Amino acid sequence: MLSLTISRNETLEPRLDQEQLFALGLEHVRRLAHRVWTDHNTHDPGVTTLELLSYALTDLSYRTSFPLEDLLATESNNAANMKAQFFTARQVLPMRPLTVLDYRKLLIDLPGVKNAWLLPEVIRYFLAPSTAQLYWEAPDLPGVREVHVRGVHRVLVDFMDGVTAEQRAGVLQSVTTRLEANRNLGERFSGVDVVTPEEFVLCGELELNPDADSARVKAEILFRVQQYLSPPVPSYSLSEMLERRRADGSRYTVQDLFEGPALQCGFIDDEELERAELRTELRLSDIISILMDIEGVRAVRDVLINPKGATKAQADKWRVPVKSGRRATLDRQLSRLVLYKRNMPVVPTAAQVDAHYGDLAEAARAKLETVEEYDLPIPLGRARKPERYHSFQNHFPALYGLGPQGLPSGANDARRAQAWQLKAYLLFFDQVMANYCAQLARVRELFSTDPAVHRTYFYQAVTSFTDSARIYGTSDVARTLEDEVEDASVLADRRNRFLEHLLARFAERFHEYASLMYSRFGASPRSLVRAQCEFLRHQPAIGAERGLAYNASLQGAADLWDSENISGLERRVAHLLGLTQTRRRDLAAPPEDSFLEVTTSPEAESHFLVRHRETEEALFQSVSPFASEALARAAMHLALRFAQLPSGYQRVSPEADRFSFNIVDDTGAVLARHDASFDSEDARETAIDDLMVYLGTHYAEEGMYLLENILLLAETETDPFPPVCVDPHCTDCADDDPFSFRVQFILPAYAGRFRDMDFRRFAEEVIRQETPAHLLPKVCWVSREDMARVEQAYKPWLELRAGGSKDGRTEKLQALIDALYQVKNVYPVARLAECDSGEAHPKFIVGRGALGSGNTAE
Repeated sequence: MLSLTISRNETLEPRLDQEQLFALGLEHVRRLAHRVWTDHNTHDPGVTTLELLSYALTDLSYRTSFPLEDLLATESNNAANMKAQFFTARQVLPMRPLTVLDYRKLLIDLPGVKNAWLLPEVIRYFLAPSTAQLYWEAPDLPGVREVHVRGVHRVLVDFMDGVTAEQRAGVLQSVTTRLEANRNLGERFSGVDVVTPEEFVLCGELELNPDADSARVKAEILFRVQQYLSPPVPSYSLSEMLERRRADGSRYTVQDLFEGPALQCGFIDDEELERAELRTELRLSDIISILMDIEGVRAVRDVLINPKGATKAQADKWRVPVKSGRRATLDRQLSRLVLYKRNMPVVPTAAQVDAHYGDLAEAARAKLETVEEYDLPIPLGRARKPERYHSFQNHFPALYGLGPQGLPSGANDARRAQAWQLKAYLLFFDQVMANYCAQLARVRELFSTDPAVHRTYFYQAVTSFTDSARIYGTSDVARTLEDEVEDASVLADRRNRFLEHLLARFAERFHEYASLMYSRFGASPRSLVRAQCEFLRHQPAIGAERGLAYNASLQGAADLWDSENISGLERRVAHLLGLTQTRRRDLAAPPEDSFLEVTTSPEAESHFLVRHRETEEALFQSVSPFASEALARAAMHLALRFAQLPSGYQRVSPEADRFSFNIVDDTGAVLARHDASFDSEDARETAIDDLMVYLGTHYAEEGMYLLENILLLAETETDPFPPVCVDPHCTDCADDDPFSFRVQFILPAYAGRFRDMDFRRFAEEVIRQETPAHLLPKVCWVSREDMARVEQAYKPWLELRAGGSKDGRTEKLQALIDALYQVKNVYPVARLAECDSGEAHPKFIVGRGALGSGNTAE
């Protein structure tokens, strides 16, 4: 409790104070009925009813005041249910590394790495405007200028003290693996270097306390000085970071701590990390201060630190320089420390000193490398059962005859009728409050990301007053209320608003996609809800990996093609466009497998049938026979394409109370039929939505390739360069550099919704909005032939990039460059109309169509 006393003048909110609610209600009655009702005394039945309603309302108000975690808590499996309902701070707040400090943290978090730095790699080419080509060396041509490539980094690593020569190769491999797994889109790493050490020798004479352990003191001196020469970056626990303060005195918030990449060994202070650079000089005064702070050291008689192998004294012993780019380290074997107790030298055994030093080093390293993935717990709450409702009729005085005791045995029929009428009248208020409690108990479902939830209004029957069944006229009133079906339009609107609220909490929006899908393709509210739920369930990865590139170091076949090893931007754009299939896969060839059946009868008539992969049930089949298998297969692929669109379904009712559907094209012509029928329209809509998801997962032609120009970087003198535009008036080229921070999206113009120009413009807008601001995207909508050309060049290049054979590198790179820079955007064919054509004639809009041949008949 925040207060130790209870105030005598404590004021409650009106909703929590029965007296205030009663006063407000009575004032309202006076305003409405002051001419016909003047008896406002407590004996009046209306005043009694108002008093009891006010009391019941305070009960509802107190329930709505429960902590949210209590309203969401369940009686069983509460922890698991809460975990399924919410993301933790560690899941949803961190991002993949973006800044230099982010990458340094990520590498320092690795075992064996004390510190790391990212340095820009200097890469330059030469551009000759007269030839519009790039060269390795400056040609003897007029106007040659340098082209500096950005986005290439070289990593410098400092090993943890105690890492042996045998262990270093493994540490470097883990560094490379982590870098590639967290590579930024449009950037790359050229290699990993190791900091070169520069050894120093410490010499000194120290006076110790008589009771000091000389071996322990000497070991601590050597350890503390080594820590000073090459200090590690400290890591902290969650509680320690919350107690720390910045330089300006402010504390770290949870959002601050979980900003950047999620580390495995605690948290690293940004301000300390910025200061953790290689030392350029060693200050003797700092070393003396360190020695004096060691327990057991009484005085420092003399101390010096010099570079190993130095043949002459330092010009300034108080400021000893360290070579640029070198890591200062202490040579313990050559260092000489003379320890005194009561002016008598003491010599600890080397074995004891080494043992103490090892213990200190191991403890320091364990603190830095102990895996502890800190997170904030999800509040579990306490299940309150807010749906429980007890009729306020039971609180009326016995005189009214509403309670369990009923009316006196001598009451006549008129009096009994009055009691029944009052029960029925009060039931209206009971039902409103009971439904409110039921709604409060289903908050979990209202904010659920489960697409199977198709209800936003909840009810419950009030049966806690006497003779409720006689008032309802049925003994199964609960089932009657539960069978109430929510209006489809109301459900769609409310479910959408709940999900939009959740999306807004992640600063996401989905209404443009929903509006376009509804207006252009007739998407059902159920399918839009499914897309929103899918987006929300994958939100941690979709949000955190927006700038993540694909892992170009993975070498397995499953990591290169038919693979989920794609960039985070591709995955995010796919979810925003409602693509059910995000893998990198073949997009040029129509889908084929054994479940797409084409058969020919003895009469030479061909039919097609599409079966489910798991159940093998018939999904749809041809309506009429075809003259050849080729025609049947082409018709089947056409039906597959339209069956993935909401507008590709025709609802039919072949017989009473049975429902089915056909697959139709954009003109309404039937392409295929579904033979099975359903008991209700809702069951049919569910089957249609499930079929679209299934086909989109296994047979979708919609997809994309994202290629990073930085990965086309020429590395040998035989490697070709991409073409360069030197026209100063060109608006499509930003500068002379074709590599830095440029990406290309290749999409099939012939696939599904991509044929629709409105959806294509929406997709381009999404791509440009979601691409990180420092990247320049190029979007190409290509034909099936151009897509096949890109695939044929892209696959070998992926294998080569992943560490495959370098044979034919020049030819593979040249083939990919040719494919990428020769593909053309494809537009739907349109025709010009006569000047006197009516308004209903389709318009030809420049930039949105390709000019076709004229039609003289029009």
